[in-house]
Amino acid sequence: MSYDPATVTLEGRRAEVFQMGVKTLEMLKLTRDAFVRQDRSLLGPAAKLGQQIHQQEKALIESLLRGAGGPRPASPDDEPIYIPMHLERIGDNIESLIGAIRKIIDEGVLFTERAKKELSELFGSAIELSECIRDAVRTDNHTLIKHVLEEGRRFEVRANDFALFHQQRLIEGVCLPRSSSVFLAMLDHLKGVEWHARQIAAKLASTRLSAEEINRRHTGP
Repeated sequence: MSYDPATVTLEGRRAEVFQMGVKTLEMLKLTRDAFVRQDRSLLGPAAKLGQQIHQQEKALIESLLRGAGGPRPASPDDEPIYIPMHLERIGDNIESLIGAIRKIIDEGVLFTERAKKELSELFGSAIELSECIRDAVRTDNHTLIKHVLEEGRRFEVRANDFALFHQQRLIEGVCLPRSSSVFLAMLDHLKGVEWHARQIAAKLASTRLSAEEINRRHTGP
C-alpha cells in the first residue's frame, strides 16, 4: 500500500486509520477465540493481520510526514501521527499474546478455571475498548472517548487485582510456576492493549477540547 500526500485527503487518511482500527479489532477477536477454543488454526490469520498493520502504519506515517512538509522525527504527540502509532503498538501486544497462546497449545500449559475466566474477561473488555476506539477515530464521538477513558482505568484496576489473585494461587500451590509466567505475560500484553487504546482516547479528547476552544475564540462567548 502506498500513499501520495499530494492526492490523499484528510478524509482519506482518516479512512485508512479507521481500517487499521478494524484490523486490530479483528486480530484481537481471532486471538481471543484461539485462546478460548484452544484453536491454533486461528493464530495464523491473526498474525497475518499483524503484518498488514505494520505495513499500513509505516506507509501511513511516511505519507503524513511528507504531507507535513518533509521528513522529520515522528512523535506520539504529533497530530494525527499518534493514532496509527498507538494502533501498531496494540498490534504488537496482540502478537505477543499470539506467541503466548501458541506456547499454551503446543506445550500443554495448564491454567486453572479461575485464570481462564480472568483472561477471558480481560479479552472481552479489551475487545470492547477496541470497538470504541475504532468508532471514535471515525466519528470523534465524545461519549465513546469518555467511555474508553473510564473503562480503561477500570480495566487496569481489574488486571492488577487478577495479578494479586494469581500470586495467592501460586503461594497456595494451586498454580504451577510454569503456567504462572505465561499467565502474567498475557496479563501484561492485555494491559498493553488497553494502555494504548486509552492513549488514543486521551489524545482525541485533548484534540476535541482544543478544537472547541478555537471555535469559542472565533464565535465569542
